[in-house]
Amino acid sequence: MTTLGVDLGATHLRAGLVDRAGRLSGVTRQALPPDPTARLDALRSVVAAHPEVSAVGLAVAGTVRDGVLTWSANLGLSGVDFAAELGRPVTVLNDARAAGLAEARLGAGTGAATVLLVTVGTGLGGAVVTGGRLLEGAGHAGEVGHLVLEAGGPPCRCGNSGCWEQLAGGVALNRTGAALGPAGDGTPGAARLAAAVVAGQPRAVAALEQHARQFARGLDSLCAVLAPHTVVLGGGLIARSGPIRDAYLAAARTLRWHTGAVLPAQLGDDAGVLGAALAANPC
Repeated sequence: MTTLGVDLGATHLRAGLVDRAGRLSGVTRQALPPDPTARLDALRSVVAAHPEVSAVGLAVAGTVRDGVLTWSANLGLSGVDFAAELGRPVTVLNDARAAGLAEARLGAGTGAATVLLVTVGTGLGGAVVTGGRLLEGAGHAGEVGHLVLEAGGPPCRCGNSGCWEQLAGGVALNRTGAALGPAGDGTPGAARLAAAVVAGQPRAVAALEQHARQFARGLDSLCAVLAPHTVVLGGGLIARSGPIRDAYLAAARTLRWHTGAVLPAQLGDDAGVLGAALAANPC
C-alpha cells in the first residue's frame, strides 16, 4: 500500500509517496505564498493530484487535536479541519512529531525502545516515540519548546514567558545575532552569530555557550522525566554544520539524566513526509 505524505511548513510544502517499506519516491517541493488561503489551495492541489492514493498523512507546523489544526503561529491558520478542506480522510499531526516517528522507525533512533526527538529551528519542537508509537497524551504531547525554564524571561508567542525555545531556539539565536550589530545584507541573526563565533569574537562565543547551556538544561529536564534510550536532535539548525550544531550537540552530551546515545537526525527534509505517511498507514 502506498501512502501520500505531505509536510506543510511555514515557507514550503513537500510531498512524496511512501511504500510499506518506508521507501520514498515522487518527491515534490514548492514555496508557499504568504496568504493563508493560498497555502490551503496549494495543499489541495497536491492532494488532488494523487486520487489513486487512499491514505494521506499530513504534517503541519502547529498544534493539532483530532485532525484539526488548532493554532499555528507560522502558518497563520487556526481551526482548520483538513478532512473537510481536502474532501477525503487525512491523518494530521504536528510536524515535529511526524519527524520523531520517522527518525524512530527509519532514522537515527532505529532499534531504540524509547526515542526523544528535539528539533531546533525557529522554535523547539519535540516528540516521544516508545515501542514504535508516538506518545500523544491529550493530543499535544511533545510541545517541548514551551517548557518554562526562566520565570519572567522573554515573552513567548504561546502567552507564557521564559519558554525553552525563547532561550535556546532559533528565535533566541536570531535575537542574539541581531544584537551584535547591523548586518546590512539581511543575513539572519543566527547565521550572523555563527559567523561571529567562527571569527572568534568573544562576545559571540560567550553568547552561544550560554544558549547551549540553556538548551542542555531543558533537555536534561526532559530526560529526567522521560528516560529515553536515545536522544535525536534535528531541525534546520542542527542539520547545518557549524558552531551552533557543534555547541548544541556537545552540550547535549553532558547531561546528568541521560547516559545513552545523543545523535543528529538522519532523514533531513524527508522526515516530515515520511512520518506523516507512517502515521497514516501504521501497519
